[in-house]
Amino acid sequence: MKQATLPALCSAALVLAAQMPLQARVSDTVKSGPEINEISQRTTLLIMGFNNNRQSLGHGSGSLIAKDGNTCVGVTNAHVIDTPGARFLVRTSDQAVHQVTDVRAFANEDLAVVTFECQGNYEPITIATYQLSPGQTVYLSGWPGDGDPTGGLTRQFTSGTISTLLDRPVGGYQVGYTNVTRSGMSGGQVLDDAGRLVAIHGIGTLEDARVVAQRLNVPVETAQGLAQKTGFNYGIPVTTFLGRASQAGLNFPYDVVFSSPQASASGAVTRPGDYTHQPNASDRVSFDDMLGNVNQLLDTVNRFRRIFGF
Repeated sequence: MKQATLPALCSAALVLAAQMPLQARVSDTVKSGPEINEISQRTTLLIMGFNNNRQSLGHGSGSLIAKDGNTCVGVTNAHVIDTPGARFLVRTSDQAVHQVTDVRAFANEDLAVVTFECQGNYEPITIATYQLSPGQTVYLSGWPGDGDPTGGLTRQFTSGTISTLLDRPVGGYQVGYTNVTRSGMSGGQVLDDAGRLVAIHGIGTLEDARVVAQRLNVPVETAQGLAQKTGFNYGIPVTTFLGRASQAGLNFPYDVVFSSPQASASGAVTRPGDYTHQPNASDRVSFDDMLGNVNQLLDTVNRFRRIFGF
């Protein structure tokens, strides 16, 4: 399939990027797998939904994309937060749990922005908006909901390559890649080999085409067409996100760059397949510990509501 041109939203994205002050910028130098994993570890979010009885409604992943004062901003998929009446909480890399204060889902793409209060030295991911190419190295980070023998959750970081760029996006999805993915990683990061965010993951290998069709509001035949593409892993380009964010007035201080990855002076980097992610303590969540943190946070929120009447 020929290389696609990213959506016309690109011009709006460029205007937004030009207006945004920069955070600490990640260099455009190609990095090793362990170096990119460190960046991803700091900026990958775990997003959890609970009902009023504090029962889990599932989870998804996200990326920390901006910090404005004590407000942190994350991007994820709309289907991750598409649960009426749910309360959403975010776990950051320091294992702190935060209540989501606002959710903004986009109408035509499977994208959503969540905001939450955060105090501390949180560094958002750098966003790169150059033209992607098939064969390009990418890394994916997210929180799958299965495969952990401890019964908890473990963040996964996988390597692969871009396999296709769709001529016409479906629900915003345009970038296909070969990385291993599982349920729960929706909303997770797709990073280039310099460690910058280039897409938001949302459709994985084990997805049911009927579920995808319902999620994206497209015919089952269209979803099956996606399933027949290489890898059946798809993400939404960050350019699409930035364009929609600009239109929605979500003008947070994103760190946006336009350069493609540049070779390092030594030329020695880790290629896909050469690096195996070894999770550490910040990559693991015990359900017992998580529910304890959730209950403590919700108790605090409820006390404030009783005192201040909101």
